[in-house]
Amino acid sequence: MGQGVVGLVIGLASLIACSQAPTPAPIDQLLLPSGLAQSPDRRWLFVTHGNWDRQHSGSALVALDLAPIAAGIAGPRAAGAVLDRAHPCRRTADGQRIECDPSLVIEPLAGVRLPSGAGNIAVDRPFGEHGPLRLLIPTRLEPSLAWVDVFGEGFGAGPGAGLRFDCGQAEDRECDSDHRVEGIRGDPSRVTIDDHGFRYAYLPHLLGRSLTLFALDGVRGPAIADVAPEFFSRDELFMSGLGGGFAVIQRPCDEQADNAPADSQACSRPYLIASQRFWPGLRTFRVAPGLSVLLSGSEPRVLGPNVDAADPRPLMGGMAFEDPEQGDRLLVVHTTPSALSRLDTSLDDAGAPRFELATTVGVCPNPNLVAVHRPSVALEPGPDLAFVTCYGSDQLAVIDLGVFKVVRTLALGGGPNELLVDAERRWLFVANTAESSISIVDLDATRASYLDELASLGLDTHRP
Repeated sequence: MGQGVVGLVIGLASLIACSQAPTPAPIDQLLLPSGLAQSPDRRWLFVTHGNWDRQHSGSALVALDLAPIAAGIAGPRAAGAVLDRAHPCRRTADGQRIECDPSLVIEPLAGVRLPSGAGNIAVDRPFGEHGPLRLLIPTRLEPSLAWVDVFGEGFGAGPGAGLRFDCGQAEDRECDSDHRVEGIRGDPSRVTIDDHGFRYAYLPHLLGRSLTLFALDGVRGPAIADVAPEFFSRDELFMSGLGGGFAVIQRPCDEQADNAPADSQACSRPYLIASQRFWPGLRTFRVAPGLSVLLSGSEPRVLGPNVDAADPRPLMGGMAFEDPEQGDRLLVVHTTPSALSRLDTSLDDAGAPRFELATTVGVCPNPNLVAVHRPSVALEPGPDLAFVTCYGSDQLAVIDLGVFKVVRTLALGGGPNELLVDAERRWLFVANTAESSISIVDLDATRASYLDELASLGLDTHRP
């Protein structure tokens, strides 16, 4: 067959493939996981599917039942054994860890479909302690903020009730337009819900330099309250013109604990910190609650190691307070060059956080997110730890916060990103986005598997 005919056949095949409508996102699989959250009773793990490869018409939200997973990890079947819902886990062929089939524990009646690019999950409690949950989810490829109400035993439903999602979905399981805020600016990053009683959510945008404020109690649900269009600074190292934000964190504020920033006006205004994506530093801001208006603050620089040698790539990533009650030490991820920094954010004599660099440690390539585990709070053995996921090298860095050194680097699945600490089970969940799996790292210092990948939610995964 001549090359021209071969080219014509390939072209026709490509045209046919492109003309076929994409299939709906599956709601019975673990596929390109992006966001993680748990129900209050720790039974359910909520996971978003991002549709980052655009193989489907949108994203999805599913729920995994962790009770059979915990039982399966405690008593796994032999390698190669047939699995079922009562026995979803087995040993891997090399005997090094346990693998579980997530499709066996996904709640079949709960999954719903969202716009493409579903990201992290923020959990709101708009109906009180015993009312249903509300999950807020930004969608990046089709920019919006979606929300889903969740009913289950102990949160919106009585004893014996099953799990149920509600986003106005019909038989196709698509969330309706009343359950998403559209018309937001492009490239939304990670949504954060105010955790000090102010009914707001905060959403930086990866590109375009803007920050969006959402009022959580609008007439029809969350609604845009304000937009700061030039909130984040442009790249000044390489003159790329890029500007945007990655994450927002709220500084603790308690007058009784003497940690109320002066700009919080005695904790009557939320005081927040955003990480910039292409500028080496942070941006502080507040909200005027009576007006629902964003008030910009300072721009403290946070220079990582050899920042001038970085290419025009994302510079800053996620953040976490070492002590979420006090707020004196802030951990900040440097995506390029890869590092984790500790900042002294205690208040100076004028009542302003200092944002002074205390120490920095290098970590694995292309880190983005950080989470903290403090077992000493629960009188458990083991040091306080920080975990940083490195998407570029398929690794997890473990930092001992007592000495601020990397004490372990684990090889996980492809594209580790989102992190979630389950303090009760002493597990760390890591969403391996590219591999379509979730790693479970053991945080129990009394077990031989401490700081190892105890199990993976996903079969036939491989590690170096």
